[in-house]
Order: sequence, then structure tokens, then C-alpha cells
Amino acid sequence: MNAEKRINWLTRLLSGWSFLGWVVLWYAILTAAGYLIASKLEAEHHEESVLAGAMISLTNFLLGFVSVEYAFDKSHTTFLKIVLGGMVGRLMIMALVVLLLIKVYSFDALSLMLTLLGYYAVNLTLEIVFLQKKVSLKNTIPQT
Repeated sequence: MNAEKRINWLTRLLSGWSFLGWVVLWYAILTAAGYLIASKLEAEHHEESVLAGAMISLTNFLLGFVSVEYAFDKSHTTFLKIVLGGMVGRLMIMALVVLLLIKVYSFDALSLMLTLLGYYAVNLTLEIVFLQKKVSLKNTIPQT
């Protein structure tokens, strides 16, 4: 690998790590807020449901991030296969985990689903920002 390719790779990697720092910050803020709200409710298992929803969503997001990072420099067809195929797999696993949490461990379904819905909106925004940064970075770095 020549020096220019190493610099391009390092620039893309550092851009991704900086973005992950923002993701962790937003998740920490939103999870703390959700936990505080859930703790004020008098029913059982709200706090656990909020924390479980946040962890499920963060895991899903990080797996998606890794798949985009891995597939970004591949052909368009390969990129779509990896990203969309991975999305289907992640959604199936998420559905199984949610079902397990609700049916076996008696987590509160409403607070779990509302947490996942809220993080879904956050994840869509973060993914759009991330992909826009990746594409703009790719367009500014000369390809060899």
C-alpha cells in the first residue's frame, strides 16, 4: 500500500471514529433522558425496557456502521448486497430479541417499542449524516 492510499484510508477511518463519538454522546443523552422519564412511571420494568431498547438500537446501529464501512469502497452491487442483506438480518435478529424480552423476560412492551421507535428516528438521521459525510469525503480525496 503506497503512502497516498494509507493517508486516504487513515482519513476515512478517523472521520468514522469522530462520527462514532457523536453517536455515543447522543445515545448517552437520550438514554439518560428516557431512563429519567421511565423512572417516574409507577409500573414495573419501564427502566429496563428503556435501557434494553437503547442497547438493541445501538447494537443495530453499530453493526450497520461496520457494514457500510466495510462495503463503501466495493462496487455498487456489492455495497447494496452487503448493506441491504445485513439490514434484513439485523431486523430479524432484533425482532427475535424483542420477542424474547417481552415473552420470556416480561419486559414492558410499550416502553420497549416506544424506545425503539425513538431511536429508529435518531438512527435514520445519524445514518443519513454519516453517508453524506462518507460520500463528500470520497469526492474530495483524489482516487488513484
